[in-house]
Formats: sequence, structure tokens, C-alpha cells
Amino acid sequence: MKQILWTSVLSLMVAACLTACGDSSSSSSYDIPSYKSEAALPDSCNMEIAKVDTAYYACFENKWVAVTDSATVEQFKEGLDEKEIKKMLEELEDLQANSSSSTKKKKKSTSSSSSGTKKTDGSSASGSNGGSDDDEGIDDEDACEDCVIDDDDEEEESSSSSEETSSSSEEESSSSSEEVVIDCSGKTAKAGKQNMSVTVDGKKLSFIMYVPNAYKGDKAVPLVVDYHQIGGSGQGQFNDTKYRLQTDAEGVITLYPDGTNKPGGMGPGWNVGPCCSNDDDVKFTREMINMVEEIACIDPKRVYAAGYSMGGGMANHVACFMADVFAAVAPAAMDLNKTNSAQCNPDRPISIIMFRGKKDGVCKYIGGDSGFNDGLNFLGAEDNFRFWAEKNGCTGNPTTNSDGCSEYSNCKDGTKVVLCTNEDGGHDQGDASIGWPFLKQFKLPD
Repeated sequence: MKQILWTSVLSLMVAACLTACGDSSSSSSYDIPSYKSEAALPDSCNMEIAKVDTAYYACFENKWVAVTDSATVEQFKEGLDEKEIKKMLEELEDLQANSSSSTKKKKKSTSSSSSGTKKTDGSSASGSNGGSDDDEGIDDEDACEDCVIDDDDEEEESSSSSEETSSSSEEESSSSSEEVVIDCSGKTAKAGKQNMSVTVDGKKLSFIMYVPNAYKGDKAVPLVVDYHQIGGSGQGQFNDTKYRLQTDAEGVITLYPDGTNKPGGMGPGWNVGPCCSNDDDVKFTREMINMVEEIACIDPKRVYAAGYSMGGGMANHVACFMADVFAAVAPAAMDLNKTNSAQCNPDRPISIIMFRGKKDGVCKYIGGDSGFNDGLNFLGAEDNFRFWAEKNGCTGNPTTNSDGCSEYSNCKDGTKVVLCTNEDGGHDQGDASIGWPFLKQFKLPD
């Protein structure tokens, strides 16, 4: 009995959400809330339906699942008793009934059967193309927006509407079938900070994984890799970064890798060309992300990079060489240099937001030699901005966006290139209140 009821709930959910939820013109008594991402869905819920982009989700005892994904829903069956299923069934039947009645458009010619559709100039016409009275008032929907259809015509419109709904359902089904369903079962990551390491080319390289309390492990979340400055550490960046203030509440997992020393160098840093590590930090980053994806429920299409100072240089660097992994990047206080920019050939256009201070005395805004005898010669903030605009195939001139930053928005594949300049700023961490909303709007393409 429970299995039969559950099947009914699923079928009604699909039908209801393809009609009432998906039709903005519906006057259903149910107000279906919309959210920008899965991460934005409320933690506390039960017997509710919500919309994320074009997909629909149902909540059972504080757990959200896609209503068209019966395989995922299976794991929630045992948590519902027969009484709860019946309650949901009643609510969904009501929703579907309200939607069905409100979406019918009734039309009927206001003129007599012998006079046809009346034109605005006072003349008369039979149908939209001057045909016979049999066609009157139904050939041109725009010409009869305020009309009412006879009951005889309702069956024809119902058939047409059914075909349109079927077509819409097929399109939505096709679209949802392309989405990757991420299985969170077996993921062991728990809230807290954990010191971890991977072995790259025979060398042990360390990093911090931080899992916020908002991470529940029941749905995939974004991942942010945050790189430290020269002479710094993962722990130092964990303490100083501004991003956790924005990401923790959303359950976003963050990583803070430790760079390594280069003989004669200035302390732990990153291999961004002529400086400042001998290790393959691109490979390190790949291995680190792979390890974390094994133990935490990460959405592989929502992996981002940020970084400060030389860490900002590394965020620029991975945009060049890991565009297949990172959806977008947010470097601060450092640009590409003459060496790695010459080798930069991203797999695809990649969105980037850069934070730079006009009065930066460490990595000068205008670019040029670093002055530290490390072989680094920087493009400079504005040339770095133009470099990425060219790489992303941006056209037109940059404009000033709502955050006061310069932005190329007409770029390939919907990417954006943004430079946020602080006129009085120095060598500073990035503004995460601008950076995080920018990053999370992008996903890796299919």
C-alpha cells in the first residue's frame, strides 16, 4: 500500500510541477518559492515544493530531492509513514486541480455568428484571414485575447494545450537528464578543520580542508581553493581570508594549500613560472581536489579559486592551466607575469574577477619588474584585465558595473572579466562580498 501511495505522490509531483510550478501565469493558491541554487534551499522544511532555476524539488523531513529523480527519492521512502504520504498526496492533488482550472483560457467571439470579428476601423472580417464564419474568432489568438471560446472549441484547445504541455515536459525531461546527479552516500567529511596531505611526484604536500557547520553532506556544495601569499601558509590564509564570512553559511567547503620553498627564495610560495617554487602546483591542486571530492559531497561544476598576493598570482595561473576544473577565479593583489602569460592557453573561456589597489607597493598596479630579484615581471592590473578579455573573446569596451568595477560582459560562453580597483588600496586581500557573488554565478559547462 505504501509503495502504491508513494508512486502516486511522485507522478503527481511531476505533473503538478510541470503545470502549476512551471507556469508563471497560473493563479494557483500555492506560492512556489524560487531559489538561485540548491545551496540556497532552506534547511528546515517538510512536505514542500520549491523551484531552483528550471528544476523542481520536494522536501521530506528537512531533505530536498528532485521530484523527477525517482532513483534519488528511493532513499527517502522509509522515512515517511503512510499518513504523511497520504497528506502529501492530498496537497498535490489540490495543487494540480487548482492549476488545471486556472490555466484554461476561455475565448469566444463577442460579435454575432453572422458578422465575424470586428476590426478597430469598424469594418467586419470573417476570421483572421477573411475566411468563412466557421473560422471566426479562433484563427488569430492575438486578435481575440479578451474573447471566450465556446465549449465546443474547448476540446480543440485542450488537445492543443495537452500537446504543448507534452512538448514542454519532453524538453524539461531532456534538460534534466543532462544534469549530473551527484551521489552523496558514503561521503565521510564532517564539520571542522582538518589537516590533510597528498603525495605529488613522490613529495608530501599539505593543505587544510575546512568544512563549515552548514554542510550537512546530503547535497553537493561548491568548493573554493584559497591560496596564500609568498612566505605564508594555508593556516595564515585560513585566518586572513575574507571569503569564509561569505561562504560558511552556504555550506561551502574551502581548501587552504601550503606552498613550498625554493632554494634562495622568500619562503613558501607557488610555481607561477620563474618563481617561487620548484613543485608542480597545478598537479598538486588537481590531486588535492580529487582527494576532497572522494570524502566530501562536492559539485564538480562549482569549483572556484581565490588567492592573495602570490596566491592571487596562483589564482591567475590556474585560470590558464586548469580551466577544465575551475568554473571561475578571483585573484587579489597580483597579476600574471611575462612568463606564464606567454604560456597561457586555457581550455575554454573562464570568468575572472581581479582585485587590485592603486597604491600597491608590493605588486605595482602598473606592472613591471617585482624588484625582488625573483625573475617576476608583471603585466600590471590593466594589461592583465585586457589580457583576460582577449583570452575570453570579449568584445566592446568595458563598462562600470553595480559594484563600481570595470567589466567586460560581452564575452564568449557567457563569461565575464572584471577588474575592481581600489584607488586608495594597497596590497590587500580581495573583497569577498563582491568576489563570492561573482564566482558562484558560474558553473563549468557540460
